[in-house]
Amino acid sequence: MNFIEMYARDVKKTPEILLSETPLSFPVSTNERGEAFASLLDQRFDVDFRSIRALDVGCAYGGYALALADRGAQVVGIDVSPKLIEYAKANASGVHDIRFEVHDAAGSSLRRAFPPKSFNLVILNDVLEHIYDTTTLFETLDYLLDDDGAVYFKVPNGMSPRFILSEGHRKIFALTLLDPDCWFYLYPKRASIFYRPFPYFMALFSHFGFKQMELFDDEDVLRRFTAQKIRRQIKSIFEKSRDFAYPGTDIARLARERIVKFRDDFDNDVATRSDDFVKLKYGSYFFTGAAARRESAFRPKQRLIVESFPPLAVHSPEEAELDQGVA
Repeated sequence: MNFIEMYARDVKKTPEILLSETPLSFPVSTNERGEAFASLLDQRFDVDFRSIRALDVGCAYGGYALALADRGAQVVGIDVSPKLIEYAKANASGVHDIRFEVHDAAGSSLRRAFPPKSFNLVILNDVLEHIYDTTTLFETLDYLLDDDGAVYFKVPNGMSPRFILSEGHRKIFALTLLDPDCWFYLYPKRASIFYRPFPYFMALFSHFGFKQMELFDDEDVLRRFTAQKIRRQIKSIFEKSRDFAYPGTDIARLARERIVKFRDDFDNDVATRSDDFVKLKYGSYFFTGAAARRESAFRPKQRLIVESFPPLAVHSPEEAELDQGVA
């Protein structure tokens, strides 16, 4: 309640109103989401929470750290935002003595604050898409994580049609298909969001020795994946591009070119790549899993499950018409 009261003052609402909203706002639901995360770890991994020494990178309002501490883990939460660290401390006040500190995970302060191998679990939940200098981040993680530790990661998939229709952070159409330097035209504020394909993260983890990687379908999306569903979503993307108010003809033309490229890449991948690859690239809302240097206490109980899907239909007349307009 310390946190709820603090947040209520900042947003000029009463705690009662905040707690009555359905669904709860993202900040207010932090502990609920933390409980879901801890339950996910318990379901997916063979782990004794009392043995965990966790670093929650980008801890925000502190819900994940609290949920782990509730189960006996030792937890440190860091964030670049002093205000968010204030919220996290208020959230833990009177419940747990969790160490919350302001640090840039891609900077050098973390290495000065903690000795090598201080942690056996690092949490990167909705963090990697906000880090430009991912190599320095991983150099720091490599320094802080012990040899038997693991990195839990969850990062949104910019190639998911769901996020093309409405980008997850700014709720703006087609942002994920545009380069970051084009975002300003659709969202005239600093975004600090960088969408990357999953092979980028595979290469990054592998380079720093995290060659044991397991993925899981925590939202049960991939098991329900069909090519026809993606085809319908692509059609919706084409249709929305006709009605969307782009700020200028150059951005409109670029966005529509990227939409056509997205459709063509999907067709090519279905024809030439494995079912697993296609499902992961287009079906995932988030890339979720764990990576470790070797088999560890965080070994998942279940592996990613994928299923075959039927072939695609031919392009619709509407899509062919848009192709001609872009050309």
